[in-house]
Amino acid sequence: MKKRTIAVVGGGAACTAFLAAYARQLSGDVAGAAADVIVFEPGKSFGPGIAYAEDADTALLNRPYSAMSVDYGDPGQFRRWLYRQTSAGQAGDPEARHTPRSHFVSRTLFGQYLENVFSQSREDLRLLGAQVTLVPSAVVDLAVEAGGTGGTAGAGGSDTYLLTTADGERFVADEVVLAIGAIAPSDVYGLNGSAGFVAQPYPLVSSLDEVDRSAEVLVLGAGLTAIDVAVVLADAGQERKITLASRSGMIPDVRTDLGTGELPELLAGVRRLFARGSVSLRSIHGLVDTTLRLSGTSMREALLPYTDSWSAPDLMRHRLENPLPGGLAQRCVGALTPFYSELWRALPEASRRLFLREHYRTYNCLRNPMPVTNAHRLLGLHEAGRLDFARGITHVKAAAGGGFTATFADGRAEHYDAVVNAVGRTNNTAAASASSLTSRLVRNGTFVSHPLGGIRVDPGTNQVRGSAGTVFPRLYVLGDLASGEHFHVSSMELVARQAAKVAAQLVPASDRLLVGAVA
Repeated sequence: MKKRTIAVVGGGAACTAFLAAYARQLSGDVAGAAADVIVFEPGKSFGPGIAYAEDADTALLNRPYSAMSVDYGDPGQFRRWLYRQTSAGQAGDPEARHTPRSHFVSRTLFGQYLENVFSQSREDLRLLGAQVTLVPSAVVDLAVEAGGTGGTAGAGGSDTYLLTTADGERFVADEVVLAIGAIAPSDVYGLNGSAGFVAQPYPLVSSLDEVDRSAEVLVLGAGLTAIDVAVVLADAGQERKITLASRSGMIPDVRTDLGTGELPELLAGVRRLFARGSVSLRSIHGLVDTTLRLSGTSMREALLPYTDSWSAPDLMRHRLENPLPGGLAQRCVGALTPFYSELWRALPEASRRLFLREHYRTYNCLRNPMPVTNAHRLLGLHEAGRLDFARGITHVKAAAGGGFTATFADGRAEHYDAVVNAVGRTNNTAAASASSLTSRLVRNGTFVSHPLGGIRVDPGTNQVRGSAGTVFPRLYVLGDLASGEHFHVSSMELVARQAAKVAAQLVPASDRLLVGAVA
């Protein structure tokens, strides 16, 4: 039989998690089950992707290092990798270990870990009989090669996929895993090409290098990306004045260390909702509120900075002085992670739209809080007069004499020397570049945009659903493109869980024999 080939489009964190999971699946099976793998990645290296590429040390993970891994069956994997790294200047001492001074380490360190896992997984797959070929180019087109039923559900297996790269090379694969990451940040005000506009902030050290050290800088957005930008700008230019501006003015909550237990009462309540078929926004709110009250606070108290529109400095001061309400709410949001997809799909369509319109920003602030280190840093910059927060931004345009003019809902117009686009990721396929693979696949009907974001996928398998509503066999998606169906899929944990699910489907069931089961 002809050996199968799996193509993985994108060589970042999702790809790394997939390769590691695929090697784990194969390691307990008989020889011969391993398909060859081709990985396409136009970036500088395989493993980290844009999200965790080499960057400033002050660009931190927003989760403690003990909570990060590419294998959530082994959640301490990144921690052990960190501890194995020898301290600078002590490489000859096997007992000297690099122990981080903070629970929050740089994104670069996690990127180095991913690069290591990628290389190790590639070697593991080689030992298991799979050749992993690296192609340093972007895939610009993907088509079904006629040989069967052309992508209908239940097709027998003779169809293949033809992938074309930016430099014109063509590759054929039996299965394709699309791990292409988030859609690039939207150019909300059409500033691309204007002198002084930074369209894509990552990697921060290179994108922000050309911003004048004495410039007054407007950062579009107030989320984690904007915070990274502000810290790096402040470190590189002591004379800079920085303003984080957004429509809502909301900033991420401040992460607290109140444990990561499963909260059994909350999870038992979720299971009762499923058993009764009574999932609603009100019922989920009630479960979380009950859990918070058992711990001495309430949903109202936890959300007060957001429902009452506190200023960013006031929110940070309050959370640093009184972390309990916010920390417990963050813990509840985290404990619900395994149920996100099922809860999301159980909600009525109208409720999902309502949540995205009125509550998603607050949820995201709790789900993705900033490290305490960054909260202290931002407050210090604000109190020194170097950092402002502005809400109600309505428009930004390039000024005739240079720089930019921003207008706000209260009628103010302010001038800035430079603008950095830090609005963050989007799952709106309409925002994808016209030349991107995502846009091309939407135009030809391979992808069908989901009304709640991303594209339509089969929730049980993550296979792509085409325009006819049927799945494309052996065409899978990981990450943000599946968010309309699964709700929240962009965290490392959820990407890794998706990767493991897809990998399990790519080891033929007939080959899944435990080692030692046959003589």
